[in-house]
Amino acid sequence: MSGPPGGAAVEALAADAFWRFSLGVYGRPGVAAACLALQDRDGLDVNLLLFAAWMGHERGLRLGVAGVQAAAGAVAAWQAEVVAPLRALRRRLKDGPPPAPDAATGVMREHLKAVELEAERVEQDTLQRLAATIPVEPAPAGPALAAENMRAVAGLPEGMARSGTDARAATREDIAALAAALGAGA
Repeated sequence: MSGPPGGAAVEALAADAFWRFSLGVYGRPGVAAACLALQDRDGLDVNLLLFAAWMGHERGLRLGVAGVQAAAGAVAAWQAEVVAPLRALRRRLKDGPPPAPDAATGVMREHLKAVELEAERVEQDTLQRLAATIPVEPAPAGPALAAENMRAVAGLPEGMARSGTDARAATREDIAALAAALGAGA
């Protein structure tokens, strides 16, 4: 695989291009539920999935195994040591331990939500900067390439993209829903 054609063009993107893409996609019907299922059921990093979608849908770049590994490696520690613990704490405050949930812990939970979102933005900024340096292949941009990239993040073999008979069927269905939302928003 080779680097992206015109790597400088990726670097010259608006500093928040990936973030704006993510906000736009996440607000579409069914996307938040699919992302949360992929995160909670499959342990996938939603920011990495959205990065894969952005690279395919907006940039016309296929990640492949090497691209996914480079992107995941660049943010794995941040996701595991910062984003995930913030999320776990915010979720824990929803129903305990005492004195949670109450008004004071509700305010604290909202503050944690804002900090978690900022931590996710740091991760996305890291991924966007990385876009110019990871191994990719040019390909026709669109929902199909976004889905292919997201399946690569999820570790789903390409030949099994439509098979619904195994244990990963729900993962494929959620990725297909995300890709369909991209097509609906085009």
